[in-house]
Amino acid sequence: MKSIVRDLIICVTVAMLAGCSGGNSMAPAFTPPDSADYSSQSWTDGFTSAHGKLTREYAFTTWKGVDWPGLYSRFLPRIQQAQDAGDEKAYYLALHEYIFSIPDGHVSLTASDTTTLTSVTLERAGGGFGLAVAELDDRRVIAAAVITGDTAAQAGIEAGAEIVSWGGLPVLTAIDRIEIGTIPYRTLTYEYSPNSESSRATSVLSRLEQARLLTRGALDSKISVEFRNPGSADLQTVTLTAGFDDGRTLSLLNFAARPLFSDQINYRITPEGYGYIRLRAEIDLTDYSRYPVALFQKFREAMDSFVAAGVPGVILDLRGNYGGSDKLAADLCGFFYSSQQIYERQYIYDKRDGSFAGYDELIITPYPPPSPHYGGSVVVLVNPGTISSGEGPAAFLKRLPNGAVVGFHGTNGSFGMAGGEIMMPGGYKIKYPYGRSEDQFGVVQLDSRNGVGGVAPTLRVPKTAENVLAYAAGTDVELAYAIKYLKEKTP
Repeated sequence: MKSIVRDLIICVTVAMLAGCSGGNSMAPAFTPPDSADYSSQSWTDGFTSAHGKLTREYAFTTWKGVDWPGLYSRFLPRIQQAQDAGDEKAYYLALHEYIFSIPDGHVSLTASDTTTLTSVTLERAGGGFGLAVAELDDRRVIAAAVITGDTAAQAGIEAGAEIVSWGGLPVLTAIDRIEIGTIPYRTLTYEYSPNSESSRATSVLSRLEQARLLTRGALDSKISVEFRNPGSADLQTVTLTAGFDDGRTLSLLNFAARPLFSDQINYRITPEGYGYIRLRAEIDLTDYSRYPVALFQKFREAMDSFVAAGVPGVILDLRGNYGGSDKLAADLCGFFYSSQQIYERQYIYDKRDGSFAGYDELIITPYPPPSPHYGGSVVVLVNPGTISSGEGPAAFLKRLPNGAVVGFHGTNGSFGMAGGEIMMPGGYKIKYPYGRSEDQFGVVQLDSRNGVGGVAPTLRVPKTAENVLAYAAGTDVELAYAIKYLKEKTP
């Protein structure tokens, strides 16, 4: 469910679903789909079974225009070829590219044994060229960060250098040609769930991933780079060799960065006098199916303190939010709304008849006194790592007259209700959403379509060389823009 962290838990009974979500029931009890275990089947039979289940139960086939027959025709021969050759790497890569062909951050592939995954990752992205690049708003590409003493620095590339060509191609063309579905890399990072690879829901996030993976390659591979250092008119050409760096270039610059996975809330009043709340997830780590009461109480404590202090603006930091309880997400909006608002109508696959049944309706409801109500300006910080239920407050607070969303980029664009699990041969697991969120008019909310989705910033932080270099150096540029916005809004 969207009311749980998508990669952690499945609500498998109606009772658990009710516990996860809450709200106003739209329909009588239904029967959600069962988890499937095809692990004892051959690779081809397991793929055929999984494909059939996804075709029936995936919640966004029509919305996203998923071409299931085309995907089957494309990938079954690859699975068959891998099976005939006994090539598990080829089998894993076929599954990886298959799930990446479904643009949804809730569609993922997890490996119980990371041996093959790690081997494929090292072969395709195990080496780093000592720098991370960023594409600016003016379409220039710069070295946003350079590792001191590493290959790029030794070759004379400085932070801020304009990268003109990469591997003999104009750099934008080189980025275009990166196929992210063919390059697993999470085992090289210290991100949550490194054995799980998720699809990319939006074109923006896919493009960010392409730029992030440009500077990765096989160990000892070489690349020709043409660049121009800051303040210089001279073009230089060097050859870089990819060395093992434990994935370090992947952490140099990440516009979809996520915090440490936690159910903690931190709040404070900034030196400028604004309320600031950091919300990492909407879950109770002691019981994922339970409404996170402690989080709600901590949030109310924060709002109490802000109202008592008379802060002229509140900043809600949802960057990299992992999602969790739909009900909590709607409830948090209640501190800012003065009238009721439909948050969402949930439609879940019902295995009894193969339909998507109306399961629940969630309402944003203002709280009566003495609960705190905040009617001042509110800014929500987001990035493409803000996913699932974490996207909900951003969407609804943005609609307020004094609401705004700030970030270099918008949210993930994956707002469906997860819970589907398929065990595959080889110890792999495919996860997928079998429910969707619709608004009061029956339109799918936030989930991407044709590469566009999520919550776009009201105030998009410009990707100038100055901002990107500062961000890569550790300056919280997005927070600075949020504070600047509030200063202009509430002088």
